[in-house]
Amino acid sequence: MTDTFVSGFSYFFQAATDSNATGFEPCVSSIDPYKFYQFSLIPACLLTLLMAATTVRRRILLDFLNGRPGLLFPMDTLTRSSKISYASAFGATAFVVYQISIQHQFAIDYSGALAVSTLMAIFSMIIYGIVFFPVFACLALNTAFSFGIGALYVWMFFVVDLYRLSECSFTLSGRAVLFVRRLPSLGCLAYLSITLPVRFVIALQKRKYFKSNLGERPPDETLEAIRNSYQGQHVRKLLTKPEIVKEPEGMKNVIKAFVMEKIHSWIYHREKGFRYPARILSVMFVAACVVYVITVELTAYFFKLFGRITTFLAADLDLIGWEELPGEMSSTATVRKALLFAYYATRTIKYSLIVAIILACTLSFFTILHMMSSFRTNLYAMYRGDFSTIPPPADQGPVSLCTGSIKYAGYQVAYFVWAFIVTFVIIALICLAVSTLIHLFMFEVTEFIVNKVLQLWPSVVIAIVLMIVQWLLARYIFLQEDGQYLRLDNRRFYFVFTYFMFFFNIFLGLVSCLLRILKAIGVGTLLLARLDNSTLPRKFEFFDPGFQAYQGFIHMEAAHTHPVVNVFIRILASMSKARKAGKVGDTSVELVRKQLKHVRTDIENGQPVTKIDQVDSVRKKPINLSARFNWMVTYTLLHNPSIRIHRKGYVHALMKARKEGRKIPISDRPITVMDSLKTDEERERERHEELKKIKPLGPVRSAMNYVLGIAPDGTPRHSGGSADATGSVSWVKRRQMLRRRNGKAKGETVSDDDDGSSDTDSEGAVSVQTRQVSLELKDSEGHVIV
Repeated sequence: MTDTFVSGFSYFFQAATDSNATGFEPCVSSIDPYKFYQFSLIPACLLTLLMAATTVRRRILLDFLNGRPGLLFPMDTLTRSSKISYASAFGATAFVVYQISIQHQFAIDYSGALAVSTLMAIFSMIIYGIVFFPVFACLALNTAFSFGIGALYVWMFFVVDLYRLSECSFTLSGRAVLFVRRLPSLGCLAYLSITLPVRFVIALQKRKYFKSNLGERPPDETLEAIRNSYQGQHVRKLLTKPEIVKEPEGMKNVIKAFVMEKIHSWIYHREKGFRYPARILSVMFVAACVVYVITVELTAYFFKLFGRITTFLAADLDLIGWEELPGEMSSTATVRKALLFAYYATRTIKYSLIVAIILACTLSFFTILHMMSSFRTNLYAMYRGDFSTIPPPADQGPVSLCTGSIKYAGYQVAYFVWAFIVTFVIIALICLAVSTLIHLFMFEVTEFIVNKVLQLWPSVVIAIVLMIVQWLLARYIFLQEDGQYLRLDNRRFYFVFTYFMFFFNIFLGLVSCLLRILKAIGVGTLLLARLDNSTLPRKFEFFDPGFQAYQGFIHMEAAHTHPVVNVFIRILASMSKARKAGKVGDTSVELVRKQLKHVRTDIENGQPVTKIDQVDSVRKKPINLSARFNWMVTYTLLHNPSIRIHRKGYVHALMKARKEGRKIPISDRPITVMDSLKTDEERERERHEELKKIKPLGPVRSAMNYVLGIAPDGTPRHSGGSADATGSVSWVKRRQMLRRRNGKAKGETVSDDDDGSSDTDSEGAVSVQTRQVSLELKDSEGHVIV
């Protein structure tokens, strides 16, 4: 009977894995999936060219065919509009993604050399991309023409999927399994089949027939529209004074506040002024659909496999009897016991695997929801410049971040698939271990377990007691003030206790190392699909390709969707268009200035409410815009010192210092001594400019030196060009004559013997010295030149 059981198990396992081994006749669809996708390339290419003809090229061959067709993209990865439609378009490809990732079924049927199979897989990816391209392109164009042909194309896929479900004569249960299996793609196609015609009608009403800006030209927006947008609401919330929350009083209120805070932290709350990008919603939706399809496939597979095995075992037990009969052979009792154990073990394995599948699926869905909330938290932190969770962009560089942003979508779906499989395997092993223990107790095979427990419990108790004793001594004996400060007390006892605990902690460390491995496995399993958290330490995050992809994605989002920057640019664009139009109305420049001047945010019923006070009075006195702007800049710099390092003066000084090879401190203090940061070329240029200014004064200085008897080098000029005593006496006499003349003018008596090493007249205009005469000559602006 044992051989029969083994052979029967092998038979039914092969039967369960055979796709044709169903309870009814095999169903082969008349629509071959390989040919369907291959022939779908024809309408896909035609529709793509038609939609591309409605756009215009911007740089290349602008004169050829009036710049048509233009480059058409399927999806703006930074957009916040049409999120559900894009998610449905990606969801329609969920079953294709499952076939690619799990079943390795591609658009080209080939079973040959491995190198050629890899090439066929690459071509299959291109085919799938082209086939589904028109569905995304019609949403990106957002015109009546694109919605019309997109609706027709989606209807084709929807009708083909419905025909595949109805063409075979399945039983009710078989048809239900097929329907549940294709539910995500059918639901998404049904949604697009309804919404695309509705959008077609709306586009006709708005007269958006063919022309689309594809997000390249900003729309004509008023200040009110900008203020009411989700980015405007976020900026208004930033400018609103936060509400002060009072601390609860009393033990009851403190406990209540603590419990409510914990509950509030576990419940998702929508934040006004935030919208998720269409890309991350689409990626998470595709991941959820793929996990759903894998769950349905595995559940149906295990039910079919173990159902047949238990049916076979039950048939054998019916032959020999479920209960022991009097007078039967011992071999029959042994076989019965083995069959009963196999029967219950098979049922246990079946339900353990089903529970593992359900828990893995549930954990994956919760991970998706938590990742969405974590993405919002991380993006807000990036807007604030907080890089405590996500490293700053300077750590990788723009090229690496852009590459990671491209990889993120595909990586995220693949990581969810692997995380589901790994989680399922680990949970299944845990469930099998628990169920095995339960069955051992059921069949009274407990001697081995009891012996192991009796051998291990003293060690476990001692380890727990030692850990508790160390904690108690550290708090109440070894630290001051009952462990409030990290300051030792009773040092001698501390040193003795530390010495003896060294040997005990070796054995505790062995167990702790095993627990560390188990914790790492558990945390790694939970965070395997979480690309927003690296499974590696902070210093080794660059080894984690998934986390690097998430970094690139979120840095790209923060760089292009910052609400403060976007609102500021939109306001400038609105004012610029109003200024060019010169209209008098809601978009006029004067009204925009009045609105910006008289906007205030009040708190009403706990919510920020923006109000506008219209002021029709016109100022009679002109406003000094330059002075007001300078005052605003000064006020901003005084209250925000950290932004001084981003001003033009500091940036130029930093560039000069780097060119010169000098280092200046990164500080918000302004640099006043700019000469120290000048390059050698600039100093040489300034010296030549000063020499050019002094050069025209050469004749004046020469004449003055000649009158005073001073040589060009600053020494006294001697008569006849020789340095004799006569010339020196003549020079001294002239000097004394000048001193007498100045003395008479002042009413003083000057002796001829007083040579005066340094004399100055009353006006300080001329100073005659023994070796040098200094003249003060000024230019037209009053600067001293000589």
